Amino acid sequence: MSVRVSISRSPLRLLAYAALAVPAILLAVDMLFWSYRFAPEPDTYDVVVGSTVNELGQPVDVVQQRLTADGEAQRRRDLFFGVSLMIGGAAAMGWGLKELVSPTVLLRADDDGIAVRLDGPNNPSRLFPWEEVVEVRSGVVDSEGASISALSIRLRDPEMIPADPAGAQPEPPWIHVFADEWDRPAHLVAPLLDQRAERPHPDGGDE
Repeated sequence: MSVRVSISRSPLRLLAYAALAVPAILLAVDMLFWSYRFAPEPDTYDVVVGSTVNELGQPVDVVQQRLTADGEAQRRRDLFFGVSLMIGGAAAMGWGLKELVSPTVLLRADDDGIAVRLDGPNNPSRLFPWEEVVEVRSGVVDSEGASISALSIRLRDPEMIPADPAGAQPEPPWIHVFADEWDRPAHLVAPLLDQRAERPHPDGGDE
């Protein structure tokens, strides 16, 4: 039975990433360009730098604000955080928009087997051939105290499971692939893949 499944990140999740980047960029602009509408201003003191005449013909002092010693340290801090927020916010927004236009395939299933991206964004997907897949099911796994939706794949050979996969939790002979960012829920994907699994016969032999 032929199975063809392709999973990418949820567009709603990507839009949320892009939306979260907007406040970071606005705060960076606020800190870098002396707007200080959202961030607290550095400490300053007033210095008289000259005088002028007002509309009534009266002399008045011309005052400038200068940074105190603490204010200079605060300004350096603002520059550091402003640049960091600008770079981080722009990167997050750019990545989110790129994924919306050209999505990265996180899991693909075809006649060859199940290919899962487990080794980072710049590495090829790991292929688990159908003859090595014993069972596929969905569920929830605990990852650092958080409950995460997962697609669980049981393999015939536990040695095929990477020791430290990205976006998955190894538990030989199972590998639990995190599915919380998928564009389709794991409980809908699991039955499609499980129908191709090569389950052993009850007597211990292979099908």
